[in-house]
Amino acid sequence: MILPSTLLVIGIHREELAFGRAVARQLDPARVAVLEIPEGLSGQPPPAARRFQYETLHRALYLQLLPHVLNRHRLLIDLHSGSDPQLGADLICADPALCACLRRAVAGAGRLAGLEVRVVPLGDEGADLHARTIIPPQVWHNPAFRYLGLEIYLPEPSRSWAGACALARELIAIAVGCDGR
Repeated sequence: MILPSTLLVIGIHREELAFGRAVARQLDPARVAVLEIPEGLSGQPPPAARRFQYETLHRALYLQLLPHVLNRHRLLIDLHSGSDPQLGADLICADPALCACLRRAVAGAGRLAGLEVRVVPLGDEGADLHARTIIPPQVWHNPAFRYLGLEIYLPEPSRSWAGACALARELIAIAVGCDGR
């Protein structure tokens, strides 16, 4: 059996699992494999007294992804959801070539016109806009595969997720296309 080159991880934060399932339901399993984390961590920041324990558990959960990715997939997409008044997304990645391809593809995707979709370098302190993470570098900066954090901003939890799911699927397709180049 030939595995797809892309693995989508959903449910790292348990509050985001339902959205991840809604996105994954309509993906082509021949192009994107899905790994569901059924009992992920809370995405809510813990009190300061429990931050060390939370960050340790967070790192350990991410390190458990490595056997699922190494020698199986070239691209790991880590799907998350947040809230914002405006539907949008951040694509967070440490690979400069992937970031460049994502920027070109997003700029050329007419379907994304009017949406705020940003490509954010991960760990690049020299960039105007960059991200830092507690995810271990063995995951986000691994030479054996590329990591892409995909944060979809939902306007309101009570609204239909149809637009947000369509946006997530479009960006996943863009990422799969960039990985194939």
